[in-house]
Amino acid sequence: MKQYNTAIIHIPQRILLKRLFFLGALLAALNLPAQKFVASGTIEYEVRKNQKKEMSRFETEQDDNGIWAQIKDKIPEFSLNYYTYQFNEEAGLYKFSRTADKQKMPMWFSRNQEDNIWYNNYVANTFTNLKVLDDNYLISGPLKKINWKISPNDQRIIAGFNCRKATAVLFDSVYVFAYYTDEITTSGGPMGLHGLPGMILGVTIPRLYTSWVATTLTLTNGAVAPPSKGKKKTDTEIMQALVDLSKSWGKDGTKYLQPTIWQTFL
Repeated sequence: MKQYNTAIIHIPQRILLKRLFFLGALLAALNLPAQKFVASGTIEYEVRKNQKKEMSRFETEQDDNGIWAQIKDKIPEFSLNYYTYQFNEEAGLYKFSRTADKQKMPMWFSRNQEDNIWYNNYVANTFTNLKVLDDNYLISGPLKKINWKISPNDQRIIAGFNCRKATAVLFDSVYVFAYYTDEITTSGGPMGLHGLPGMILGVTIPRLYTSWVATTLTLTNGAVAPPSKGKKKTDTEIMQALVDLSKSWGKDGTKYLQPTIWQTFL
């Protein structure tokens, strides 16, 4: 009768644990779904502005009867509005959606921001914006280059996406702090902000006392078209129109001018 070797092979526990760990990691990797990237959709941004700080920039010692202080005392500390940003692999369109404010601010204070539209074509590297001042104006031209400095170790989650921090300086002195995700492949964001390796989902601009934070992403498809109704103007002509318009804002009109320029060309 043939004899079989029934000796038991003893495997050291340390080696056995390593093999079991490797096997478990391999099985987990095989079952892990591939990372998905978003190339089109609609993002909603919550835009929060500190109105009292914005109002404070207009206060002076020569304030007639403390009128600015009286207005500031009557307004809510923050305004809260929502904007949508529709995008695909080629372009993006950013515009006002709705407000959560219970108290509507005067038109001269909001500066018609609700009527403005930003369109960016990232393939052609151009923009077409609708700006409402004393009339409806269309401004077109090449996208402005933004020199971003990325901080890869500063990260946070926004609307369910992993985001990294980036910083830039616009208009020589206006700091922009942004968070972007490379899980959305379009190199865009709110307003004219662009140029990062992914979508900008969070922005803070201290000199405007304003923050933009993405709250939702809806997967949508379709063409993104630029605004088309308005008088065509150049950047130089719009700048002169702002200067002329500020003359009707009273003796403190020049104080409104610089923030208006920043918001118009942002």
